[in-house]
Amino acid sequence: MDTALLKEMLAALDVKKSVEHIEWLTKNTPDRLSGGGQDRKAAEYICETMASYGLETKLLEFEAYNSHPLHSEVRVVYPQDVRLKSLPCGHIKSTPKGGQEFEVVYLGSGGEEDYAGKDVEGKAVLVEVSYAPATPEKAMLAAEHKAAAMICMNWGKPEKELICNRALKAVWGNPTPENFATIPQLAGVSVTRKDGEYLRELCLHNEKVVVNLDVQSTREWMTLPQPMGILKGSSEPEKFLLVSAHLDAWCPGVTCNATGDGTMLEMARVFGMFRERIKRSIYFLFWNGHEIAEAAGSTWFEDYFYEDIRDNCIGYINIDSTGMLGASRYVADASRELYDFAFKTITDVLEEEIDVNYLAKTGDQSFFGVGVPSIAGRISYLPQVVAEQNGATLGYWNHTCEDGLDKMSVANLEKDNRVDVAVLLGLTNDPVLPYDFAKLCEDMAQKIAFLQKESGELIDLTGIAANIAKLQSDIGVLNELRKSGNAGRLSEEDRRALNDTLLRLSRSLTNAFYTNAEKYGQDSYGRTILSKPLPLLYPLIELSKLDKDSQEYKLLYTKMLRHRNRVADAVCLANEYVSLFLKSQRGQE
Repeated sequence: MDTALLKEMLAALDVKKSVEHIEWLTKNTPDRLSGGGQDRKAAEYICETMASYGLETKLLEFEAYNSHPLHSEVRVVYPQDVRLKSLPCGHIKSTPKGGQEFEVVYLGSGGEEDYAGKDVEGKAVLVEVSYAPATPEKAMLAAEHKAAAMICMNWGKPEKELICNRALKAVWGNPTPENFATIPQLAGVSVTRKDGEYLRELCLHNEKVVVNLDVQSTREWMTLPQPMGILKGSSEPEKFLLVSAHLDAWCPGVTCNATGDGTMLEMARVFGMFRERIKRSIYFLFWNGHEIAEAAGSTWFEDYFYEDIRDNCIGYINIDSTGMLGASRYVADASRELYDFAFKTITDVLEEEIDVNYLAKTGDQSFFGVGVPSIAGRISYLPQVVAEQNGATLGYWNHTCEDGLDKMSVANLEKDNRVDVAVLLGLTNDPVLPYDFAKLCEDMAQKIAFLQKESGELIDLTGIAANIAKLQSDIGVLNELRKSGNAGRLSEEDRRALNDTLLRLSRSLTNAFYTNAEKYGQDSYGRTILSKPLPLLYPLIELSKLDKDSQEYKLLYTKMLRHRNRVADAVCLANEYVSLFLKSQRGQE
């Protein structure tokens, strides 16, 4: 890290400018829901602001399968007659006007295990909103179990009679012919925590509970605006760091995500001031279609600019919900190869204890398939606070009408901004990219060993394990070369070749070990399989429990054999990249 430059850039930060942008967005475009009109006004403001900082700007436009919630009424009709407050969810199957009656089944968090022994076909499931699993996964599971409706009980405490806006699309990005039919066909509403607990008690103490849901929401293709700013690097302009925040928001959307947008614009201003000393380019993207269209903007960008991302994107930083009131500890999620960099950089800037977790597919992490290393972080709430608020990781007001300016902490916003300056500078200016694949190799080896043991060695994984061991050995050599490159002891040609090799490792390994979708597709948000060790091969455990003479076994065996080959190919390819680079180095000795 260029500590002298970092010091200058941190001194140039002005949190008041972030606040000015947040206040402008809140005053002039509080309802930035995708396709509603205010999102375009906000996008134009962002482009004008970035242009004033000297960045090249573009207002991208793309089509998204979107939704606008319209109307909802919820009435308990048995065993009592009570009207409940509600909001319609986005991307739902509307009921007939006047409503439709559903028997209600309480399902707790709405995970797969909660369906055991319960018949939900044609019924409404009552679920407690949390991130275990995420709401889109709850909707997908409900549809798979043939439920007809979903009632989402808000997080927070019962005395906070707030209703959280939500969407139930559950397919990441725009749908394809293959997955369009998997978009849940559910009627869906959100209710307060208080009313949700009332319904829960009715379900727990009565043989039958019936509600009438009258809920409408559109489903339609819309053209959405998406602002982009480009700061060209001074020495490697073709390589770029992708930095993003989401533009669209539920009204008034201050901490989700005007604060993130304000942080982004301050990054654009400060890096613009020092553009002649920034080595690699930065693409600043403000995603649209985040909330309802389920990461449509970031997924379209990945699809449309695939070659540039594959060949030149050195990393991805997602900025969301910075400056939250009452948050007290910095928490980052980082790809394993960026873990050490994230931990050291953030700790050095804040000079306090932080947490760094391994990255999962949340937010707008649409770049797993291509294998772009990523970091996302913010000042966050302590676990006990989240527990007290029934799973509200982003504040009890998140996605509600109370997410106003009074929920922003300027002190936390300033700390979040300082971290982002340091992280962005390290990735754009370190001579050798700060990627260390030791933790990734260790994780891969552990998961292969676990699956080999738990599946009874039904499919041979020893070749994969041997190639991982070889890669682990060579990673140590790469790390020593990385130190030499950062100390100026590698030629410019060798340094660039080393960086290209490091990028190729992420491109080959991330997809095989941390996704379950086809390489050019997208896993749905929160899918349970993604939390399992090596999603592509985890069903080997299920395979080991099936009757070998059954058709189910034979079909799954073939699928697992092919997935095994996909994983094996990824590790072999990684070894080939490293071997070719090390061979070129030995040839120069």
